[in-house]
Amino acid sequence: MSSAVGKYHIWTVGCQMNMADTQRVSGILENLGWEESPTMDGANLVVLNTCSVREQPEKRAHGQLSLLKHAKRHRADLLVAMMGCMVGNSRQVEDMKQRYPVVDLFFKVEQAEILPHFLDERWTPLAGEGCVDVADMGAPRTIGVSGPLPMLQMEQGLPDAPMEIPVADGHVTSMAGAAGAMASNFRPGSRELHYPTAGETGVKSRTPTAWLPVILGCNKVCSYCIVPSRRGRERSRPAAELLDEARTLTEAGARELTLLGQTVEAYGLDRPDEGDLGDLMERLSEIDTLRRIRFMTSYPPHMTDKMIHQMAALPKVCEHVNIPVQHGDDGMLARMRRGYTLAEYRTLIGKLRAWWPDVSLSTDIIVGFCGETDEEFQHTLDLLEEVRFDVVHVAMYSPRPGTLSFKWEDDVPMEVKRARLHAIEAMQERIALESNAPYVGRDEEVLIESHQVAGGHHQWRGRTRTNKLVFLPASRPGARADDGSVAGDVKPGDLVMVHIDRATAWSLQGQRAIQ
Repeated sequence: MSSAVGKYHIWTVGCQMNMADTQRVSGILENLGWEESPTMDGANLVVLNTCSVREQPEKRAHGQLSLLKHAKRHRADLLVAMMGCMVGNSRQVEDMKQRYPVVDLFFKVEQAEILPHFLDERWTPLAGEGCVDVADMGAPRTIGVSGPLPMLQMEQGLPDAPMEIPVADGHVTSMAGAAGAMASNFRPGSRELHYPTAGETGVKSRTPTAWLPVILGCNKVCSYCIVPSRRGRERSRPAAELLDEARTLTEAGARELTLLGQTVEAYGLDRPDEGDLGDLMERLSEIDTLRRIRFMTSYPPHMTDKMIHQMAALPKVCEHVNIPVQHGDDGMLARMRRGYTLAEYRTLIGKLRAWWPDVSLSTDIIVGFCGETDEEFQHTLDLLEEVRFDVVHVAMYSPRPGTLSFKWEDDVPMEVKRARLHAIEAMQERIALESNAPYVGRDEEVLIESHQVAGGHHQWRGRTRTNKLVFLPASRPGARADDGSVAGDVKPGDLVMVHIDRATAWSLQGQRAIQ
């Protein structure tokens, strides 16, 4: 444990995997005795959990770095760390250390064991004396690498993992740059990367829902995507480890687990003895305290007939699938290197709806990809009208350095991208309202997730099995219990039946059903 403790704040953007990583780092810090601060202003350690999948999250991180640079001028007790997809390989980290001297530590979640050493050496509540050389952290003064840092090796366009720099005694160490920032890196091909488990970090489920990453990294080579080069190749976690972690999370209060992966159905392909995602769900379903199982994000070619039948047969697996299509034109899918055709995608959608009654579907769409014509964009609108997804996540294409498409001309004007995005949003609002309307008059099982106040009215917020957002009144709004419940009412984690009496495109509203 660190000899001196303080307060931390983790700023998080990006996907659910980032949220899961934040959950783990938070657990590590609290195990060290550190206390969470709701704001950066009240924190001694600020961790930026970043995303580089699109340009906008990077811009937001740059904004936070500017604020922290100003804050550091006035606070000797402030440390800044960065994790997430903006932290790339060693060469990229070296560049970032020059660009962002405000950052004291660059690390990935698999390297979070460096945090106790970093805080011991870098932070004191009295002076905040920061820049400590790597040699002062117990490593030899001569790093066992001469000459320039080795380049990240690629196989089939993908890194095995971030790099490691060995030192003379064989331990993994960190690097100290001219600005005093540290970074921990791993060797390509190393299988020693270890994603910290809930039991090791002491992570607790603060809500009835929790994230359970089951496979890390991505083996795909989508031409627009930076994730494989930042998170490495696909690495399935051992089933026994996942079962232990699921029990830890449910014993701490989680009632619903979302199994995460960049391509979640790839689980087990690198560990054939573990079984596939469907087999893992069967084993997780045996945990009595676990009530619901969700999963994301799906990759169409990996979802097998066997998996669909298994999921549909397991009562704890919720009837919702997020399955990105990205575009409605085969030529665009080929340029995106998605690895499937629209005919194959339509066949999969047909199987899901035929074999899994009442399943709801969500998808991801990119507009304005390199060379997208009006006709190709119209094909996307046609596909959305045909399939009628419950939810569509749409984003404008932004070039990402390090991807294949970064070398291509970003030739769709911003105003055209924006118009196409708004066109999809308008269409989807109509479709979603039509999709939600049949819920009116029905009784739906809702997992209560949290309490909120809107317009002066206390409400419970929860979701149906099909992932529809539901709001219902909380009675006696002035009487709050320690567990977050309202006297005489439900509490977070309860499964309640709700009679739906109103539907919008974005949510359902109702009342407790009369039992």
